[in-house]
Formats: sequence, C-alpha cells, structure tokens
Amino acid sequence: MPFYEPRHKLYYLQVPPELAREVAGFPLDPKIPLPVEGRGSAPPRTENLSWEQILAAMLKIMAWERNHTDFDYFRDFILAIRPEVFQELSGTGIVKAQAKDFRLAEEIFLALEGLDPTHPRTLLNLALLYDEQAEELSRRNQSAKAEDLLSMAQKKFSQALVSTPPMPDAFFYAGFFHLKQKNVVRAKGLFDTYFELGKDEVKLKAARKALAEAQRQERLDTLFKEAYDFILLGQEDQGITRLQEFLKEHPKVWNGWFLLGWAHRRMGSWEPALQAFQKCLDNGGDLIDTANEMAICAMETGDLKEAKRLLERALREDGENTKIISNLGVLALKGGNKDEAVSFFESVLEYDPEDPVAPRMLEQIQKGEA
Repeated sequence: MPFYEPRHKLYYLQVPPELAREVAGFPLDPKIPLPVEGRGSAPPRTENLSWEQILAAMLKIMAWERNHTDFDYFRDFILAIRPEVFQELSGTGIVKAQAKDFRLAEEIFLALEGLDPTHPRTLLNLALLYDEQAEELSRRNQSAKAEDLLSMAQKKFSQALVSTPPMPDAFFYAGFFHLKQKNVVRAKGLFDTYFELGKDEVKLKAARKALAEAQRQERLDTLFKEAYDFILLGQEDQGITRLQEFLKEHPKVWNGWFLLGWAHRRMGSWEPALQAFQKCLDNGGDLIDTANEMAICAMETGDLKEAKRLLERALREDGENTKIISNLGVLALKGGNKDEAVSFFESVLEYDPEDPVAPRMLEQIQKGEA
C-alpha cells in the first residue's frame, strides 16, 4: 500500500469519432474516454486541453488506480507517446525526494511502477524513498508510521533484488538498509554480492568500510554483553578481561567504565573500582549511580569523609533517592551516629514503605546489633 493517499479528481472526456486518430503512432479508441485532472467543481473545457494534461492524468491512474478498467490502454498510450518517460520522471522523482517533497516523489515512482511493475530502478527508488521517509518520521518521534515505512522499504528492496539481470545498486543500497536495522549478517550477504557485481570503486570502498565498521561494532557489542553476563554470574575476572578489551577501542564509553568499576567493587578491589568509576564520570556517566558506587568503595577503604561528600553530592541531584538516603544511614552507623542513621532509614520508609533494607537496619539498631 502507498504511504500517501491520492489527491486528485479526474474527469473523463469522450473523443468524438471524427477526431479519433493516431497520436505518435498510437491509435485512439473513441470508445474509451480520456482522463484529465480537474481543478475545481466543473470539468475542464475541451478547447483548453493539451496532451500533457491528459498524460498527467493517466500517470495518476498508473500510480493510484491499478484496477482501472482501461489501465492497460492508458499504459500503452503513455509508453507510445512518451517512450523516454522512465528517464524523465525518475530524475524528477529523485529531485523531489531530495527536496523532501515525499508525497509528489511517491506519486511519481508509483506511476512508473504502474507502467512497469518489475522495473528494478523504480523499485529501488521507492525503497530508498520509504527508507528516507522513515528516518524523517523517526526524528519526529512518529515511530509507528516509521515502522510501517521501513516494512514497505524492505518489501521494495526485496523486489528489486530479484531482478534479471541483477542490478548491483540494489545490493549496495539494500546492504546499507540492513546495516541500519542492525542486521549485520544480512547486510554482509548483500555486500558480498555487490563486491562480485559492482564496478563503482567509490561505492565498493564505501561498502567495505561500512561492513568492516559494523562487524567491529558487533564484536564490541558482544564483548560488552558477555562482560555483563559474566559479572552477573559471579565470574568478574572474565568480565573484566572483556571490558578491558572493549575499552581499548571505546575508551570514552562511560557505561563501559561503570561496568568495570562495578566488577572490581564486587571483587573487593576498591582502588581499581574507584579509578574506573572516576573514568565513568569523566566521560559523562550518570552522577547519582556512579557517586553511590564510589561512596561504597570509600566506606570500605575507611574514607568516611569522602563517602559522605559523594553521597551528599548525589542527594543534591535527587533528594528522594532512597538508595542514596539508605547509604547515608549506613555511613552514619559506620561513624557511630545511630540517631542520625535511624533518621535516614525512617526517611527511606517515608518515600518507599516497601523498601526491604530500611526495616532490617532499624531492627538491628534497636536490638543493638548494628
């Protein structure tokens, strides 16, 4: 289904038998009325008509009315009197798409598809148009419409890929389309075919570079995921090994440093953990969670003053964060201030009556066990 709805009103004018003749070698059939697009409530006057207007109306039928009774007649008429129509309109459609006049571009490409449903260049142009529209809608947070367009783009790419003989550009652009969808395996298959068929050195170089970068990124993503899984499974040393490899290539990815700090903290390696968490902050990491983790490390090393500074800094960012307030309670206990600790844990329960830690700590304080 096309993305836009047609916006036209066609009138049909009967050709008088005495005026039926050949036009560019195409015999007019007086029994078939000719379409023309209306600009108002009244049909256009015949004395003002031109063949260009009739052609334009026929092209709209090619785009929007594929089940029209006289569809084949109009198609043959267009191809007979305008044999260069594919070259002319393809260029116009591309210009309109580049100008983001998506409605007119789609109508032009759909008209060409109506003239020849198997023309690979037209199918590719439609695929590229729908892909570009999807990007535009994604930027406007219209994700549902963008997904519909991506589905339409994929369908047109698939149709263009099975053309005979194969069209190299279809494999080139479809490869980039699937890279954007994070389907590296499919993109590699398409690019491999392009490497066999393609002759354009600039495009070949671009495809090789894009594929290599995508494969590198996929490998790094796998490293990151494996690191996280290892840490959750209690195999922090293996997680750290993968994170170090990841951070060699992505030293400014803050959540890589956060995960590294978390792994060291779980192993009781407080100083390496603090260094990793500081790197996380230096690269724009989340202040609240990172400061909280750093405060835990500082408490474990006995630097209660630094731990308090970090927790209070986090609390200034989020005054109702029960995790931070709870750790301030733990810090107060470590400093021997039980009354202050009780106040913190009671505050936690005011914000979150279901908090599992605060009641246990309050009970321990009451029993003298903390």
